[in-house]
Amino acid sequence: MSDIVLNTAYQQIVGIGTPAIPLLLQELKKQPDHWVWALRSITGENPVTPADRGRLSKMAKSWLQWGKNNGYQY
Repeated sequence: MSDIVLNTAYQQIVGIGTPAIPLLLQELKKQPDHWVWALRSITGENPVTPADRGRLSKMAKSWLQWGKNNGYQY
């Protein structure tokens, strides 16, 4: 996991900040992936319940719901 989040391209996407959120949510909708950590870093929020931590499909679902609740269209 640390190799992914320390990857230069991954860090550049995080560096884009809030404009990257819709794209990341679109990616999560297509396939649950490690973008959940980028979203957490960008937003400072964590909608994932403790029971769902480490379960990418459930984590992605929580973030997609967060996106809907916060007005993001994807």
